[in-house]
Amino acid sequence: MFSAIEHLSTRTKPKEVRVVVNPAPSRKIPLLAILNQAFRDAGIHWDIDITHGDGDGHDLAKKAVEEGVDVVAVYGGDGTVMEVASALIGTDTPLLILGGGTGNLVASELRLPTILEKSCDLICDEEFSVRTIDVGMLGDKPFLLRVGCGLETGVVQDATRELKDQFGKWAYVFAGIKALQEGASSEYKIIVDGKIVSTGAGVACVIANAGTVGLGRLTLAPSVDIDDGKLDVFFLKKANIEGIAQLGVKMMGLDKLKVDGEPLLDASHMLNHWQGEKIEVHTDPIQDIQADGDVVAHTPMIAQVKSASLKVVVP
Repeated sequence: MFSAIEHLSTRTKPKEVRVVVNPAPSRKIPLLAILNQAFRDAGIHWDIDITHGDGDGHDLAKKAVEEGVDVVAVYGGDGTVMEVASALIGTDTPLLILGGGTGNLVASELRLPTILEKSCDLICDEEFSVRTIDVGMLGDKPFLLRVGCGLETGVVQDATRELKDQFGKWAYVFAGIKALQEGASSEYKIIVDGKIVSTGAGVACVIANAGTVGLGRLTLAPSVDIDDGKLDVFFLKKANIEGIAQLGVKMMGLDKLKVDGEPLLDASHMLNHWQGEKIEVHTDPIQDIQADGDVVAHTPMIAQVKSASLKVVVP
């Protein structure tokens, strides 16, 4: 098991920062003015690139690394964060996340500031902190948070841009309720590090590199760690009250739901949890796969961990 302490280091204040911005999120703030004041006052030269479509975040970040900038910053949602991060994997260039989307789950996982000015301040002192984290790989596509099929893919598809613009994070709650109502069972075969661990019917399977779910400090499970060199796989067998309750119990870090020391509900058979470096998920019928908020492929879902491969600026 790795520790977060082992993955922390310090850098001297950067001389040059490149900011990659996705203009789609509808937060009404004076972005350029805030960036200019923070970096100018700190004596940091900065420039900005705007994304216009899929893949731009990766290409712009890759170009910035090739030009030798000290830090690449990203302003946008988790999808944009992942695009930019994908160009920094395996490099020595750290990523500064300036959360500008609806969920900002990567920022939440790393306990990053939610206020833009404070995010900028992370690199404006004489030294700043960098944490080296794991990245999951779905084939050749990286992910920071999780990939999944079943119910979670329905949530991603139903939480449209219009719904997020209108309701913010509540869009995911509304989409989740719909997914629970419509969720259908499929046949799963789950393989962890070459060993078949489960076969049978289920409604959702999630492979997680990070545990944050976007509701306060709740996580998929307290044991999920973004720099432990492992992926966590969760298999939900039924979307009924017992299955959902067991998921809640897991998220609270408990074994069973108890009242006055007595088990109130033991539905541990409804939810399974394993850890490994390589996870394979086969389904019948074939299902869509979502990765960090975007539907990207179809099952089978084969994921591996790329440990200690991305540097991120942290408090």
